[in-house]
Amino acid sequence: MYGVLATILVGAVGMQALAQPPAPRPPEHLSWYGDPSAPDISGVWVRQPSTGSASKEGWMPWPPPLKPAFAAKWTARVEEAKAGTRTDDPIQACLPPGMPRFMTGAKGPLLILQTPGRVMMYRDGDPVRRIWLDGHPFPDAKDLESFSNGNARGRYDGRDLVTEVVGIKDQPIDGTGVPRSDDLKITERYHRVDAGTLRVEVTLTDPTAYDRPMTDTVIYKALNDPSWEPKEFICTPKTNYDPDAYIH
Repeated sequence: MYGVLATILVGAVGMQALAQPPAPRPPEHLSWYGDPSAPDISGVWVRQPSTGSASKEGWMPWPPPLKPAFAAKWTARVEEAKAGTRTDDPIQACLPPGMPRFMTGAKGPLLILQTPGRVMMYRDGDPVRRIWLDGHPFPDAKDLESFSNGNARGRYDGRDLVTEVVGIKDQPIDGTGVPRSDDLKITERYHRVDAGTLRVEVTLTDPTAYDRPMTDTVIYKALNDPSWEPKEFICTPKTNYDPDAYIH
């Protein structure tokens, strides 16, 4: 009888073990690509130096095609920078650089995560960029809030991600202080050239401030560091601002 009970108990334990889900296994490699139906632009990327433009950040045409009032504002900022008295650069004030500088002016790594419905972009110390892909429209103009990274909507066009950004907080578009108006609209086209290269074409349209659109083509190279994660940093305004130097 004891033998029969032992057999039953062993069988029950065996069945329970079979009912247990298998222990989770760590992934063989880390991936940021969570939307198999979309072209893969995910990963960790580093902006390359700009070429083909007199603008340090790659803007064309250069000098910028500013309307008179905005040209005067830019000239004043350039002179203030030379004199060391400029106070309206968010970077020097330890504030987010905003758009388009998030894409065209930052030097540190950029992490792109893709999921169905949205694309997320991360940098050290900056607010997260969210590009919504679910088709919902922008709010009405009276309800549109302004953010440093703006409000972004996107769609996939073949092998590219195409975005439109509006509702952008009033900040210079580059390190020299090129101004813009509240009518600024940004469009972007992301194209993965090959496994290690991402091309981002950025166009600024602002009929109030610019005589014609401004464009920038930024090349990013893949960072071979799958463990990279965005970090916080602290800096002191008007000092040698460099996120890499202040990461905790």
